[in-house]
Amino acid sequence: MATDDLVQRTKQTRLVVCITGMPGAGKSTVAEACPGLGFEIFRMGDDVRMEAERRNVTPTDENLGKIMLELRQINGPVAIAHLCEQRIEKNSKSRFIAIDGIRNVEEFSEFKKLGIAKLLAVHASPDRRFKFLQARGRSDFPATRESFEARDRRELSVGVSEAIALADEVIPNSGNLNDLVTKAQEFFSMLKEQTKF
Repeated sequence: MATDDLVQRTKQTRLVVCITGMPGAGKSTVAEACPGLGFEIFRMGDDVRMEAERRNVTPTDENLGKIMLELRQINGPVAIAHLCEQRIEKNSKSRFIAIDGIRNVEEFSEFKKLGIAKLLAVHASPDRRFKFLQARGRSDFPATRESFEARDRRELSVGVSEAIALADEVIPNSGNLNDLVTKAQEFFSMLKEQTKF
């Protein structure tokens, strides 16, 4: 079989769920709800963190933000999507993929090349997101409300609001963690049932 034919057949037999939302909305929680349903998770933020490690830069919010913007400035709005695509093509062993961290519609369009793609947005209030990011305690968490708002502005500057607005489905993160996980699992299960390979 020709390589082009194999690539086309792979695209027709792969479901790609792209997850978007503001920082701290619950994207990672939603992604982590799906492996039991056969989905492999790929986090776009990991590509930025790997670049920080390659540069021997401490992965603070400010440093990761600078690297993210620099990569997009040099290589365009789909720069990080390209890095993530390479990892998917190299490492994926499932027909079901969840991509955590879509920042703009151009990235979503890029991931459509991998298969049948759906865009899922997770929404939470600013107060809820700020508290969650602080509780998560990752190296890039915002220490102050000012740094949190600066991070929001950075995300908005690369197009996340348009991605959220154009999502195929929105999951509100306004209840408890179990509610969010249940909603996510219902959505992923529904997509699997609707997708006929």
